[in-house]
Amino acid sequence: MDREKGNYLGDGCYTALAYTVLTHDASMLKKLVDDSIRSRFVNRGLMTCAACSFMQEIAEYPLMLHYMLYSYYRFSGDREYLEKHYDALCDILDFYRESYAEDDGLLNNLDKWCVVEWPSEYRDGYDVDVTEGKVCTTKHNAINAHYIGAVKYMNKIARVLGREDYCDENTLTQAYLNAFFDEQIGLFRDSVETKHISLVANVFPFMYGLFPSAESEKRMLDFVDEKGFSKVMLFGAYPLLAGLKRIGDKEKIYRFLSDEGAWKRMLREGATTTFEGWGKDSKHNASLFHLTLSYAALFLTDWE
Repeated sequence: MDREKGNYLGDGCYTALAYTVLTHDASMLKKLVDDSIRSRFVNRGLMTCAACSFMQEIAEYPLMLHYMLYSYYRFSGDREYLEKHYDALCDILDFYRESYAEDDGLLNNLDKWCVVEWPSEYRDGYDVDVTEGKVCTTKHNAINAHYIGAVKYMNKIARVLGREDYCDENTLTQAYLNAFFDEQIGLFRDSVETKHISLVANVFPFMYGLFPSAESEKRMLDFVDEKGFSKVMLFGAYPLLAGLKRIGDKEKIYRFLSDEGAWKRMLREGATTTFEGWGKDSKHNASLFHLTLSYAALFLTDWE
């Protein structure tokens, strides 16, 4: 009884989307979204767990909703559901901007935990103190990549609904590049206070199309090959695969899906359901029935 008490929003975004695409049943996805948005009465930035009383806030989870709902719309054509939650989606971004944005529009001093990647051993030395329960006073990469990604998908949703863009995503993207992109190396640094470049700090901007050129995206994929796909885990593998889907590189998608250290390792260890990691020893209390990594199925389909 020391494990999850409710539906984790971040995990659930990818799991519910995969379930919807595979079954054409959106009821679980809609319940996750409805329950999560209902938690606004506790905090405008939403709670981490839906439909329970567990009081936890994880910074990037609410910012995944915008991507998920736009992806759901692309799959289903359900414009009414976008309309239903349009105001709430805008308000989430309003909350982040009002609470944490600095003069350049980027977020800092978050009092919500930014998990970045989990388990923490898979952060590739991400050089930022993101200790849970502590205000992070370092302007850092991961949360801002998610924030700009959410803004970009909010703008896409606005255009579907015939509304004006939520805000100027290009100005935010340029501020992000100014803060984190290392021109000489061609990759993103972890924060404004370090020269360290981690794998996980580059998969999020890859997913959201924040690299300044195709050449720098190629440099990033070379970096993945240097490090190895299985060096990312629950929250890093998805954006890497989604970025490859965005640029249409099916060959690399299938190569990473069949990486010997990833899903194939689960199978070698006797998995009949997805684990909470690439292997039984990936986490001290790794669940052997944990649905997050079921999102691999999304990259074996032709969904948009």
